[in-house]
Amino acid sequence: MVKNTRECKDVMETTQSLYQDGRNIWKKGKAHRVTFIIDAQDYFTAFVEAVLKAERSVYITGWDIDSQLTLIRGDEKPDFPVRLGEFLSYVVLKKPHLHVNILDWDFSVLYTFKREYLPAWKFSWKTGQRVHFHLDNYLPPGASHHQKIVVIDDRIAFTGGIDLTHVRWDTPEHLPDDPRRSDSWEENYPPFHDVQILVDGEPAAFLGELFRQRWRYAARKELPLPGATTSDPWPQRCIPDIRQIDVAISRTQGRYREKPEIREVESLWVDAIASARRHIYIESPFFTSSKVAGAVSKRLYEADGPEIVVVTRKKSHGWLEESTMDAIRAHLVKRVRRVDTGGRFGIYYTEHPDRPDVLFEVHSKILIVDDTFLRIGSSNISNRSMGLDSECDLSLETWGHPDAKRACRDLRDSLLAEHLGSTPRKVEETIDKTGSLIRTIEALAGPERTLRPLDVSPVERNILSQPYLVDPERPMDPDDFIERFIDKEDHHSGRRRLIVFAALILALIALAAAWKWSPLAEYLDIGVMSAWIGSLSGYRFMPAIILVLYVLGGLVVFPVTAMVAITAVLFPPLTALALSVAGAMMSASVVYWIGRIVGRDFVRKVAGRRINQLSRRLARQGLLAMTIIRFIPVAPFSVVNLVAGASHIGFRDYFVGTLIGMTPGFIAITLFTESLLSFLFEPDIVNITILAGITLVAVVLLVWLKKRIAGRMEQSAGEKAL
Repeated sequence: MVKNTRECKDVMETTQSLYQDGRNIWKKGKAHRVTFIIDAQDYFTAFVEAVLKAERSVYITGWDIDSQLTLIRGDEKPDFPVRLGEFLSYVVLKKPHLHVNILDWDFSVLYTFKREYLPAWKFSWKTGQRVHFHLDNYLPPGASHHQKIVVIDDRIAFTGGIDLTHVRWDTPEHLPDDPRRSDSWEENYPPFHDVQILVDGEPAAFLGELFRQRWRYAARKELPLPGATTSDPWPQRCIPDIRQIDVAISRTQGRYREKPEIREVESLWVDAIASARRHIYIESPFFTSSKVAGAVSKRLYEADGPEIVVVTRKKSHGWLEESTMDAIRAHLVKRVRRVDTGGRFGIYYTEHPDRPDVLFEVHSKILIVDDTFLRIGSSNISNRSMGLDSECDLSLETWGHPDAKRACRDLRDSLLAEHLGSTPRKVEETIDKTGSLIRTIEALAGPERTLRPLDVSPVERNILSQPYLVDPERPMDPDDFIERFIDKEDHHSGRRRLIVFAALILALIALAAAWKWSPLAEYLDIGVMSAWIGSLSGYRFMPAIILVLYVLGGLVVFPVTAMVAITAVLFPPLTALALSVAGAMMSASVVYWIGRIVGRDFVRKVAGRRINQLSRRLARQGLLAMTIIRFIPVAPFSVVNLVAGASHIGFRDYFVGTLIGMTPGFIAITLFTESLLSFLFEPDIVNITILAGITLVAVVLLVWLKKRIAGRMEQSAGEKAL
């Protein structure tokens, strides 16, 4: 009787829709067919079939899109090209009225070696005039374009977690050593799990509208509505899981220029978690959103709250994400577990028991609440997915729709079966028997594949693991970013840096004394070394060679300060200073004009979004900004030169600002190097006094700068508090 009452209560409470226009959804419309696609093998195959049926338009947008992606793999040998770029070229050649528009994120420099080289050229020049490619950089600082959408003729649309790029293809078997699972460079990668959703009807048309909006912002062009079509592009192999149901669209968009902030995704995540009665099932590669973690904790704190299962990856790939996103995840998981007194929270990763070395990638972004709500999209459980990056999720409510309820349960059971190496039927039976997702996972651990509890051992906290740096909720002002960074580095290690600097000077003094008065003097003739250096500086063409080396060093991003020090070693102080200034200005001018000639599009590919914020600041503030940036460098010398050339800053402001900003530093380096050499070669009382004086001045300046920055930050904090 209690059980029936509970079920009746659940039905009554879940018939109230979660959706609120403008708050947690953008638009909602009727889909005639909905299909869930698990893993990229089936998605890529369905994509190919749909594009082959397209008549007027194909829209593709994503975090990454690779023209060399192999769409069809294995023994199947189709009669069309299987690489994405060649395939799209083939399709538009066959269909004279078809246009393909591709919108790809203008990615950060961090991903330079993980992305296709010169994608704009490979898509625009090698695929025909009716394949239109554009890089999307219309985003706030630090944001990425993360939506993953394909729309065919505004009739059908795919979205979810899968980009049309390398290191995505896999089968539901996720074999540890599948030879078909290789990237564009024919290198194998670990198993990769993801999910996509396919819809038609009004939601597909809305996603077409969303794409045209982004194209207007990014490409500054209007796309016409696709004309009327006669054929149905729905892939025949995609049997609908649900028919005739409302599907809602939720977005994330960081505030930028005329675009307002949109946090529909975040609101829907929180609302859906709050609506759960029995079970919440989540798949996400990250667990770093403070809002979502807070919503989960709130439900776990309730005595009769739902059971919550999260399937994620064991760890991120590469030291950067391990030091950042994994550290933030560990902190939040510990926070959640502290309130889980009833053992209703489980976070797991997939593993092959006999191959623990294989890192199984869970890249899907899914939320299933009981059998009443389902969400599939691009947003991760991360702060940036909730308020900074561009995201797009689809969701549906199943009350009053028995087939949809069944489809939600079937999808959840199929996903668990895939991770556990079991079958959907066994998963369903075990859940019915135990009433628990967690106990089902414990009971069905398979010998070939299983889910293991995530171990969040203590992770060292560092400057990179602060959410406001790597996983911010909102765009960060560059000044605020610098202040935060200086605060951490300067306040905690400023004294340490001074100690290291002083220790270095003492070490050099000890070394010089050893050369002069210890047995080392017998093996190292300082006079011979000095004469050799003097012979180089006296070489007739040596000044010209030095100037050429400055220019070449700028082209290969060799540190300009190192060149100044080398120059100071080879020449007398005034000559060294003149050559250093002349060489640096020649190098700066050459790289500036390279940036001006190749243009901003190329520089974006080389420098990335964060460095490119420098371009706007240079263009706005001209001479003053250039002087400050040179005096207190915020990026490598050559990178600043390239970005300045691609920006709108005039050459005069750039040249004068560089000269004013860098000359004091060159003077300091030259004088310090000269005094240091004099001391090393002739360690007498005069040289010791000069070196000590320069060292003292340097230490005083560092302390003064430290206090100045701290004072500025306190003043800024006071102004913000007001």
